[in-house]
Amino acid sequence: MKIPVHRLGRPFTATVLALSLIIQSGCGFKDIDKRIFVLSVGIDHTDNEEKPYKIILKLAVPSGSLKQSGTEYTYLTKESESIASAIRLLKTHVDKEIDFGHAKVIVLGKEILHHDLTEVLDIFVRRRDIQRISWVAIGKPNAESVLKAEPSSEMAGSHALFNLFDQNGVESSYIVTTFLFDLRRRMLETGIDPILPVLTSSKDKKKIIVNSSVLIAKNKGPLKLNPQETKIYNLLANNVQRTDLTVKRDDLQYTVSIDTAKTSFKIITKPKQKPVIKMDVTMEGIIEESNQGMNINALKTFSKQASEEANKDITALLKKLQENEVDPLGFGVRYKATRLHSKYTDKEWLKLYPTMSFDVNVKVSIMSTGIIE
Repeated sequence: MKIPVHRLGRPFTATVLALSLIIQSGCGFKDIDKRIFVLSVGIDHTDNEEKPYKIILKLAVPSGSLKQSGTEYTYLTKESESIASAIRLLKTHVDKEIDFGHAKVIVLGKEILHHDLTEVLDIFVRRRDIQRISWVAIGKPNAESVLKAEPSSEMAGSHALFNLFDQNGVESSYIVTTFLFDLRRRMLETGIDPILPVLTSSKDKKKIIVNSSVLIAKNKGPLKLNPQETKIYNLLANNVQRTDLTVKRDDLQYTVSIDTAKTSFKIITKPKQKPVIKMDVTMEGIIEESNQGMNINALKTFSKQASEEANKDITALLKKLQENEVDPLGFGVRYKATRLHSKYTDKEWLKLYPTMSFDVNVKVSIMSTGIIE
């Protein structure tokens, strides 16, 4: 005799569900002692057409105590025709499952910039075990030298590259941070171009320097920004709060420590008038260093001098970006967002951007000459 399913009751249904969960939970699970964690990934371009990619994985070696001496990291390298195949081959080089869940830095060798960056990043945006908030940077002279650098300040259980980008360690106006999701967006979106920090390793691999950046123009090659230009970009794009401004007037030279900064801009296009990008920048700070005595009663004069100096530097950077047809500040995105969109909007902006003039208004307020007069 068949018993209707609805008469079996809730206990029977609960038992079936519990058994199904037990069976499913065993699939794909590995204990932590059966895994080895990737901290950062490096990709270099080789001269071998059959195996153009060289993959470098920096792995954390587990230890019982942070005080234990010895190697804290190990490295796996492999050349292959694709990044995916290289990773699968590298799995045969260790006795544990390679886990990318903690990989937060992707370093690309500078030679990668002269090839299709979309193809290189494709695997990272497709794999579900790669964090979209991973930082992406350029390695100089290559990615391998940067990943294998172990600064003396790097402590056991930490990673120097994490401290450079997460703002919990180093806080600098010279460091640009680019997330994987934002890089992907900038590569696909019209009206804004990608920018990446440049990591340089010393010859003895005891130091990693990051104070410059590189722009990736969609129609041209990479454009490098020096430390001063990188600092100005950070000021305009990210409203960086802690920066400095050096002012020179005849024999007088002083440095202003900026504590707060704010940048805004708008694009003005009127019939029969030249299009203008109007940018307003406000900054506040104190005089941090000077080669002469500073009169506290002359703060207005010092503020005016600092405003003129900042105006000159900002305008020079904007013109350099315009001449090289690169737009990391997103002027094109703002233009499209504030105009009635049509299928010709992108072409309109590409034609308009080279003819734009810049009206930069900088106001620097120096609050004091420091704790001495």
